[in-house]
Amino acid sequence: MKKIEKSKYDGYVWWSDQPAPEVLKNAEYEHEMVDGENPFIVEAQLCDGINSISVKYIDGKYLVNKFDISAKPSANFEYSEQKYIANFDGVAGLQFRQYWRDKEDEVCNNMKVLQPAEFVFVGFTKNNKEE
Repeated sequence: MKKIEKSKYDGYVWWSDQPAPEVLKNAEYEHEMVDGENPFIVEAQLCDGINSISVKYIDGKYLVNKFDISAKPSANFEYSEQKYIANFDGVAGLQFRQYWRDKEDEVCNNMKVLQPAEFVFVGFTKNNKEE
């Protein structure tokens, strides 16, 4: 069994039997997920300021990723901010971090190059600004 730990989250939870996601804005939330349950969470993106949780339901099983967004980037670990338009329940947009890690690349004569790594939800945007 997988669980979304109790915390105050910004984000959304989209249930399989709903036409739109349930939007959470600094709202307390927790949920235990059971593979094969109905209705199920199709997708969820939640952030409490310290951790980001991504939930996807694929082939009858939950795929849950938790990422510590409070960690400081290091020499081989960077991120860039990405914003996307969202049009549901008063949410203008979604904000993500695209993390990058440097790795040696044999195609580039074994020099270190930045390669995409985690793509992490960090909250909502409102008129191109964080809420």
